[in-house]
Amino acid sequence: MKIKLISIVAAGAFCLAVLLAGCADLTETMITDTVAAEQFSTAGGIDEALIGAYQPLRGFWGREEGMLMTLYGTDLYKIGQTYNPWWDTYGGGLNPEVVRETTRTDMVWDNFYRGINNANTVIDRSNEIEDLDPDFRNRKQAEARFLRANYYFVLVQHFGGVHITTEETRSVELEAHRATEEEVYNMIIDDLTFAIDHLPIQQGEYGRAERYAAVHFLSKVHLTLGNWAEAADLAIDVIENGPYQLLDNYADVFDPFNQRHDEVIFAVSWGPNTEVNSPINELQRFFGPREWLLEGLVGDDMYGIGIARIRPTNYSLTEIYGNDYREGGVNIQNDVRYHVTFRERWPYNDPSNMPSCGVEGETGAWFTVDPIINEMSDEEIAQMEEDECIQTIRRMDRWDTTYYSANVKHRYPGNRAPWRHDRDFMLMRLGETYLIAAEALMMDNRPDDAVYYFNEVRRRAEAPGETIPLITASELDIDEILDERARELGGELHRWTDLKRTGKLLERARIGNPNAASNIQEHHMLRPIPQHQIDRTQNDYPQNPGYQ
Repeated sequence: MKIKLISIVAAGAFCLAVLLAGCADLTETMITDTVAAEQFSTAGGIDEALIGAYQPLRGFWGREEGMLMTLYGTDLYKIGQTYNPWWDTYGGGLNPEVVRETTRTDMVWDNFYRGINNANTVIDRSNEIEDLDPDFRNRKQAEARFLRANYYFVLVQHFGGVHITTEETRSVELEAHRATEEEVYNMIIDDLTFAIDHLPIQQGEYGRAERYAAVHFLSKVHLTLGNWAEAADLAIDVIENGPYQLLDNYADVFDPFNQRHDEVIFAVSWGPNTEVNSPINELQRFFGPREWLLEGLVGDDMYGIGIARIRPTNYSLTEIYGNDYREGGVNIQNDVRYHVTFRERWPYNDPSNMPSCGVEGETGAWFTVDPIINEMSDEEIAQMEEDECIQTIRRMDRWDTTYYSANVKHRYPGNRAPWRHDRDFMLMRLGETYLIAAEALMMDNRPDDAVYYFNEVRRRAEAPGETIPLITASELDIDEILDERARELGGELHRWTDLKRTGKLLERARIGNPNAASNIQEHHMLRPIPQHQIDRTQNDYPQNPGYQ
C-alpha cells in the first residue's frame, strides 16, 4: 500500500537532561516508551516532543547529506573520493531515484518531513491542553514554528513547491499535494513572524531558538524572495539590537575549544555524550585529505582520519581567495580567511614510522597554493623536499582526490575513535548577517549603506601587518558579494543556495567547476522529487521538469 512519507509521530520522545559548562543544552536525549497520547498531555511532554523536533537538523547540517547538496556542483568545491558524484557532475545519477550511497537513504526529504511532523505535534498537542499556561504554549509553539520554517526553507529552495502539512499525522494518509513556492514561502514567513513575536531574546538552554535567530532567518528568507527593504531592515535589527558581536579575530570564530561565542546566532548542537550524538557530525572527516597515508603521518585527535570526500576548486583558490599576492587585491597574505579556512601543511606526528631525516612537528607534507612554489619545476620541488625533509610538496597541478589543501573550519578534539563528534554546527552567525545586510541594501539601491556592512566583514579579515583593500560603493555588485561570501563563509554549507538565489548557479558552476561545467542545465536549479514520494502517494504528485 502506498502511503505518504510523513510518518505518525514515534512513541519515543526526547527530554532535556544535561549540564555543560554550567549551562543546560539540548545535546542529550532520553528515549521514553510512553505512548504519544499520554506523554504529550502535559507541559513536560510538550517540551520533550519539541526537543525531538530539533533532532532532524543533525541529519543534514554536519552530515554528508548537507555537504553534497550545498557544496558539490558549485564554484567553490568539487568531488573528492566519494560514491555520490552526481551532485557534483549533474550527471545521470541525479535522478528521482537518487539516494546517498551506501546507506540507500534519501538525502533530506524523509528526515525533514519527520522534523515537520514533530513540530506539528508540538503545536497541535499544546493546543489540546486546556490548562496550559498561554505564555508557555506560545513559546513552545514559536520554537516549533521556527524549526518547521527551517525544514521547509531547505526543501523549497532545493525542490520548489512541496507538500505543506501543518497538522500532526496521526493516521495513514494516502495523498499529498504540491503547493506553489509562493505558498510555501508565505507559510515560512508566517511561522517566523510568530516566532519573532513569542521567542525570548535568550533561552535557558543552549541550542534552542531565540528571537533574533528568527529575525536573522526571516531576513534571509526575504533576501531569497527579493524583498530587499525587509531583508535589510531585519538584518540591521539583528546587528544593532541582537546580543551578538563580530569577534575581533576571525580565527576565533572556529576555535574548537570555544564553540559557543558571541558571534553564534543559532547552532545545531552536539554534545560530549557519544550515546546520544546520533547522527554524528562528520564534516571534518569529509573535508580532510588522506595525508595519513604518507610516511611519518597519522590521523591526529584534532583533524582526525580524513576520508577526502570534498576538495576546493582551483577557481576558488586562485580567483576568489587570490593566491597570487604579487598581483595585489584581496589575497592569501592580506586576508587571514584563507589560512584560517584551509590547512596546507601537515606535520610529522608518527615517530614509529618517521623518515630518517624527519623531525616530529616539522612539515611532512605541504599542499600549497603559494604562487612561487607553484611556478617551480619538478626538479626544484624535489630538491626542496630533500633539503627540508618534506615527504611531499604538491603544486596545485599535482593535487588529486587524496592530497590537497583542506578546509579545517569543522575540526574538533576527539576526532578519532572512540568518536566524540561534539562539534556544534553554526547554522547562523553574525558575519553572515552583515553580508545579508550588504546584499539587501545594494539590491535596494542603497550602495553607500551597503558598503559599510560589507567592509566591516572585510576589515575584520585583515592580516596583521598587512593592508586589505576595502571596497567603494561604486565597486559593489553581486559578484563582489558572492566572492566575499565565499571567503567569509566558505565550507559552511551555504554556497549552492547562494548561487541559486542570485541567479549565478549555472554561470559560476561552469566557470569554476570543471566537473559540473559540461552537464549543468537550467532544470538543475531544482532537485528531483524523490521517486519514493511519488510512488507512495495515491494521487498524482508531479516531478520537477527535466527529470524522469
